[in-house]
Parts: sequence; structure tokens; C-alpha cells
Amino acid sequence: MHKKLLQFLLHAGHHADDKMALRRWFLFFVIFLAALALTATQSLHNYDLHPSGLSWRIWLTALYLFYMALCCTFFPAPTAWLVMLLASPAIRFVPPDAPVRLFPAASPHANTLAAAATITLIALLGALGTAIANLNEYYLITFLLRFGRSASYTANRFYQAALRYFQLSPFALMLAFNFLPIPIDLVRWLAISRRYSRPRYFLATFIGRALRYAILAATATCLAIGLRDILIIQCAIILLVILRYAAKIMSRASCPRVKPPA
Repeated sequence: MHKKLLQFLLHAGHHADDKMALRRWFLFFVIFLAALALTATQSLHNYDLHPSGLSWRIWLTALYLFYMALCCTFFPAPTAWLVMLLASPAIRFVPPDAPVRLFPAASPHANTLAAAATITLIALLGALGTAIANLNEYYLITFLLRFGRSASYTANRFYQAALRYFQLSPFALMLAFNFLPIPIDLVRWLAISRRYSRPRYFLATFIGRALRYAILAATATCLAIGLRDILIIQCAIILLVILRYAAKIMSRASCPRVKPPA
């Protein structure tokens, strides 16, 4: 079984006319995750030997990027809780004395500057991680498309209708769908199937998610919410997603099936 899995992973696909170096990307992604894991491990070791705020924050940053770089359709783990947790006063990602050390004259506004720096850093780091995760999804779906027949779903009327809207302004649509809290991003899948420009794909994801995470981080920082509140918010988001799909499943199950004539 392991041999068959290895053959599948090393297989280039039945067709490779997309001109994408999949193996090169996946090698980079594995090295990127390994580097983050090693950085987190070393920082935690340094913190055990000589406790310092710097080692602790490097550990948090590495773990944050590692987690966010994994979260995509293939690993649909929630992200809102982590963004809000790192931005909350419980973590104090940027302590109030940090801006004062850089700008001593800004001591009267130390708390405001620390809050602004926390929101900015958490939003940008989270957006970077998610942009890498979505780009990895781009390569994964492209890899899977090499083995399947895309003509079966590209000829679908729903796909064609969605494609017409996507072609009007693909960058703006991708940016909007990355900003809005939508659990399944059909626009992203359209972009991948149409081989949308990867730099634009990455940039739209980064900007949209940076804006979304900035709102979450600002909520956690300015309202000084705690761990319990963060868990409640995340559970509420998950419950809304479950209710959304449960309603669709129940409506389909309640529809009577028409038997074909004998």
C-alpha cells in the first residue's frame, strides 16, 4: 500500500499541460513547514533554558504560521479562534513597553501603539499563512485535475454561469470572498480551474484575509475578550456552518424521489 501511495505521489499525472512545477512547490512547502517546526522547537528549548519574551514570541509566531499554512479545504481547521487568541490581552503579543523602547517619546501612547502593532502583526502573519495554504491548495487541486476529467463539470450550467461572473472581475471577487467568512470558497476553485494568475491569486488572498484578520484581532484587542469568549465565538461560527449544511441535507432528504418508469 505504501508503494502504491508513493507511486501516486511521484506520478506526474495523465496530462501536464498546465506548465506548473508541482514537485518543486511541494518540496518548498514541506521545507517551509519543517523550518517553522524546527524554529518553534528551538525557541521553546531556548525559553526553557533562558526564559525571555523574545523566545516565547518567536515560538508563537512559528506555530501560528505553521497552523495557518495548513488550513485550507483539505484541512478545514478553524482559524478565527487562533487569530483572536494571539491578539487578546491574555497573550500580549506586543507588550506596551516594546514601542517605548523604540520610540521613548511615545510613552503616553504606549498601550495604543502596542494594540495597533499587535493587530497589524497578527493580521499580516495570519494572512501570509493563509495565502500560502491557499496557494498549496491551488497546486493540490491542479495535481488532482491531472488525473480526472474536468470536462464533465466545466460543461455544467452552474459552472458556466459562475464562470461568467468570475470573468467580470476575478481579482475583486477573490478579494471579496477571502474577506467574507464563507466556509467553502467556490470563487477560489473557479480561479484554480481557469488557471488564474498565481501571483494575483496569492495577492488577493493575502489582502482579503489581512482585512478579515485585522477585524478579528481588533475585536479581541480593543474589547479585551478572554479565552471563554473566544471559544464561544468560534463555536458559534462552527454551529452556523453546521446549521447551514444540515438545512440543505434535510431539505434534500425530505424531497420525494421520483421513480423512473419501468
